[in-house]
Amino acid sequence: MRTLRHAAALLAAATSADTLLPIAIELGLEPVSRPLDLRTRASLGVPAHVRDVRIVRGPGALRALLVVGDGAESLRALFTALAGTLSSRTGSVLWMLIGTSPSGEAGLACWPGGTRPPRLTALVARRDRIVASDAESLRALAAAAGGEDLLVHTRWCELLGREALSRRFYRTLEQRVTALADSMPRASSDDRAELALLAASRLLFLSFLEAKGWLDGDRAFLANQFDACMLRGGGFHERVLLPLWFGTLNTPIGRRAATARGFGAVPFLNGGLFGKTSVERRHARARLSDEALGAFFADVLGAYRFTAREGQEGWSEASIDPEMLGRAFESLMAARERRTSGAFYTPQSLVAHVADAALASWLRATGLPSDAVARALRGEQLVVDDARRLRAELTSFSVLDPACGSGAFLVYLLERIAELHRIAGDTRALAAIRRDVLATRIHGVDVNPTAVWLCELRLWLSVVIESDETRMSAVPPLPNLDCNVRVGDALSGDAFSEPPSLVGPPAALARLRERYARAAGARKTPLRRALEREERRRAVAALDRQLVALRGERRERLIALRSRDLFGERRGTRGAQHGEALELRRRGVALRRERSRIADGGALPFAFASHFGHVHARGGFQLIAGNPPWVRLHNIPAAARTLLRARFHVFRDAAWPAGAGGARAGSGFG
Repeated sequence: MRTLRHAAALLAAATSADTLLPIAIELGLEPVSRPLDLRTRASLGVPAHVRDVRIVRGPGALRALLVVGDGAESLRALFTALAGTLSSRTGSVLWMLIGTSPSGEAGLACWPGGTRPPRLTALVARRDRIVASDAESLRALAAAAGGEDLLVHTRWCELLGREALSRRFYRTLEQRVTALADSMPRASSDDRAELALLAASRLLFLSFLEAKGWLDGDRAFLANQFDACMLRGGGFHERVLLPLWFGTLNTPIGRRAATARGFGAVPFLNGGLFGKTSVERRHARARLSDEALGAFFADVLGAYRFTAREGQEGWSEASIDPEMLGRAFESLMAARERRTSGAFYTPQSLVAHVADAALASWLRATGLPSDAVARALRGEQLVVDDARRLRAELTSFSVLDPACGSGAFLVYLLERIAELHRIAGDTRALAAIRRDVLATRIHGVDVNPTAVWLCELRLWLSVVIESDETRMSAVPPLPNLDCNVRVGDALSGDAFSEPPSLVGPPAALARLRERYARAAGARKTPLRRALEREERRRAVAALDRQLVALRGERRERLIALRSRDLFGERRGTRGAQHGEALELRRRGVALRRERSRIADGGALPFAFASHFGHVHARGGFQLIAGNPPWVRLHNIPAAARTLLRARFHVFRDAAWPAGAGGARAGSGFG
């Protein structure tokens, strides 16, 4: 293939079987297409509603099927249906599907052999907006043609998969985010990096909304706004981004100023995504340069196609989806930070395997029969009694990822739990179910604030993508997630060690938390303050109980020391006992100091009982799933190791010292 422009022109012109043939020719197939008669169509399982279908021969076992849909279903659905029948009926053929639809789509798809059901790798583009990555993918497919048929087909599957696109996207994104940070010279390097990543994340989020048509119905809204601003003299950050982020997307439609109303039909999103962060308040006058933003638009937003639907087990598309934000986050972290924090990307296949196994374990624990568990996880309907039992269990179900990172497990579990609601008989729209599950059932913790930010972003997108609402005034506000996904160290926080009734009225707390999750506009601030007061009160109550227990322990030790033994002699204070008494005194001083600090308004240390009090009131989490970070011992500070050894049995008496002793090696080696 000669140029990217030629590749883009082929995709843009693909409106019929005749205009699909040039694409097949570029892939090294014969320049002749043969229509399929009714008998052959039926034998291959081609749906009756497909307008036109033709076959093109290629070297060896390579074949292309040119299909023209009727516009009633997406190319994704059509390709998936065709791949299912073709893989089962013509297993020895190496297929490439090339299709178009009256709805404006054009695409290609193939799948490796030996997988049932087939896992498709695909490129599905809008003919009226072919981006550089679409043309580059097609040109790479053409360059791979010409060799042995199986090797060519394998290479096609790799090129259409997201991995090839991901590597290019990550490199480009890292360069552009660095350029954004460098365009703000007055802040510290860490603050510049955080401000740049915040801006990039918001722009990426808006690209997903743009793909849905939610930004005034303009699928090139951001680029058009940038061009118009440059014609007016520039200052895009000041004149467009700030009013769009904070005056439009974060402001109810009826309360918007004239500038915000000028953006047209843009929904009110709420949810905290477009609220100012602490670093933005510290650097209120920091502005990204037009040059850096223009490069970000050209090389990232304008060069790649964005889809708000995450890749699934049976479908991998050559486009940028929300999961890639998590992967981009991992790629943007410095190697040194990854080693010390243990933050590494979890492959989607592992996420699905672990999460499904965890859900199966929980479902069996509820008493559902094994066959009903299997049917539920396959998405099949249940008998009435099993559906009723599942529905009852889901009303109190809560899930936690204690090291959630950018949210891979939580997004997957949100989608699976919402599907379980539908299987149990919930007849609401899928977007409404996901919004409810997200507001009340999904929880996460992570030490990295940026990871928490991206986790919230992906969870919001998972709700947004399923909404079919076209009236921007009717789009429901996103739930507030700052009480669902918390910044903190799950290993340092106290567990639900006390009954919830001992630290506060559980029903009132749960109601307050659910009201805040759905609050928007002026109601948010007083509800958030009420929750903060309750969290602080619970933290103080927990410390008071620890102090009472400590005083009781000291009293018992003192009574024991003053008592007489069998011979009538006082026991006295031995060296070890004196050390223990001194340690108890020190703990008491530290607890009282911490209580005073928190009572005076100091920052709350993470603790499950205070930060997830509404879950505590319901009896705790029913499911904990995730991929905890692996940090080598020498990367954990000595003070942290001491605390972990004191708090956790598995750290004090870990399995590796025995193995190391057996090998006559040091425990560090083990």
